[in-house]
Amino acid sequence: MAKTLSLVFILCICSALAPAARSYAKEKITFFPKKGADNYEPKPASCEIQVFNDSKPDQEYIELGVINYHDERHRLDDKSLKLEAAMPKIKEVACKAGGDALIDIRVTEVRRLEYAMFNVRATVVRFAAK
Repeated sequence: MAKTLSLVFILCICSALAPAARSYAKEKITFFPKKGADNYEPKPASCEIQVFNDSKPDQEYIELGVINYHDERHRLDDKSLKLEAAMPKIKEVACKAGGDALIDIRVTEVRRLEYAMFNVRATVVRFAAK
């Protein structure tokens, strides 16, 4: 009986110390359309989206809405919490919204204890017809 209790205790300790499984990742992407923005036909998910990190486009544009990408992971599995990893998914949502470009990109990273949180906010725009 003592051997069984010791084995159960060791298994409990090991499971508590083991890194969180990949299934605990919480990735969420939402699109909030801008009030009054016309609905545009979605583009194919692989369309070309321009990215303006620190500048604005030279041509006129219409803001379609805001994309918010949020992901939480255990700190031992936070390699995918990078802008390079999130950007293809954000661009795909921008294409579905009918956008041509992303502007005002804001990245927020928080690492607390054993968890890492990563958030990207970007405005989707469509270039005005000439």
